[in-house]
Amino acid sequence: MVPVVGKLSPVSRKIFNALLFKGGGVYRDKLHAGAPMLAEETFEARLSDLVSHLPGEAADWSSNARVHLMEMLRTEVVWQSIDKNADVEGWGAMNLLSQAELEKRGGALYVRWSFPPRVLAALKDPAFYTRLDLDIMGSLRTYAAIALYEICSRYRTNPTGLTCNQPPDWWVEALTARGTRGAGVRTKGRAGRDEDLEARPKREWRKVKSESVIDAIAEINAKTDLEIDLIEKRTGKAVSSVQFSVRRKRQLVAAGEGVPPDILEKATALGISVQEIAGVLRSVVGGPEVLRAGLMKVSDRTRREDLQPVDSPLAYLRRVLEEFSQYVGVPENSNQTADRLSATAQAFTTSLDRAGVIDVVETEASRVKKLVEGMNRSEQLQLAEQAFRSMKDRGLATAAIGQAYARYVNGGPLVGVFLGEMVRLYLSQRAR
Repeated sequence: MVPVVGKLSPVSRKIFNALLFKGGGVYRDKLHAGAPMLAEETFEARLSDLVSHLPGEAADWSSNARVHLMEMLRTEVVWQSIDKNADVEGWGAMNLLSQAELEKRGGALYVRWSFPPRVLAALKDPAFYTRLDLDIMGSLRTYAAIALYEICSRYRTNPTGLTCNQPPDWWVEALTARGTRGAGVRTKGRAGRDEDLEARPKREWRKVKSESVIDAIAEINAKTDLEIDLIEKRTGKAVSSVQFSVRRKRQLVAAGEGVPPDILEKATALGISVQEIAGVLRSVVGGPEVLRAGLMKVSDRTRREDLQPVDSPLAYLRRVLEEFSQYVGVPENSNQTADRLSATAQAFTTSLDRAGVIDVVETEASRVKKLVEGMNRSEQLQLAEQAFRSMKDRGLATAAIGQAYARYVNGGPLVGVFLGEMVRLYLSQRAR
């Protein structure tokens, strides 16, 4: 997906993936019911469900949603085949959405949208396209990381472990948020064929690589289920082609840290994937017992025929658990000390190294996150206050951050960007 006219922000691209995911679900439901997908099909979803995989509070999206929907309406993109020898050629230029509306009903904000005909046609053939994990996409910060992860995901099961081999200019376009081609004028060439007179990318690959691609690789390797490396081929001193190696990380779980079978059974019955419920279990306040109670409430709600159907069981589960977290008591003496957590994480990592495992999903940041979550209350409060003050000093303390801090001080959980800032601050203090 290459922007030609306009600019597509990272958040807009994430939300567009959520709209595609929701649209695909509607199509599958219609397919099972034997109903046709209409050319003028209109989709609808609760805004809080569409952004449940993104950081921040759902309430803050009421004004931001308009901005991102306008971006999707105004940005013109070209859909291209990834491989040079692919059966399907580029689709041509179009806007991402043909229509978008917001409507408030019963205290909740709903989004109603329509796709252009060719995007709608893609939903009718979902087997051709790669399914993406929206939670992983939501964790990525930069546009280059999002675009590169989308491309590399297609090759996660490729026996060669290599992406397509393309010229540097191709990658500049694919990983850049702003249109690089101009207005897209076409004319007849000498042989009578249509020739594309769009401006070639003006930015050099080496600059794009140093400014965004290197960071995107590091972000993907740290946050996602993939590990990728850049491969450049040169003709003389010039880079003539670029591709990436792609490896899936081995998901290793320490004894006692896996998902209990009964929770897995309840989650999959609701349509929540193994990866999704594992992520929820790692962050839920109160542990497996609270998660079981949440799943029971979601299951009871989905069986209610007198109420509107639940569009996203995962998003509804997260709202239930957030409500539960305000009432769950966690005794201070039940937490491990910071030293014990650090020693446990180090011992686990060492044992894996001895076993010859080198691609474990365990980073310095993830170990420190566990350490911060396991601190006693007084230590946590001190670090949280420092983190909030640091974000205020740097102008990063948005209303959502302030609300997250206030909830935590009043007994709520550590979540999202605010927890990430505490981890960053702890790492920087330890490095001094």
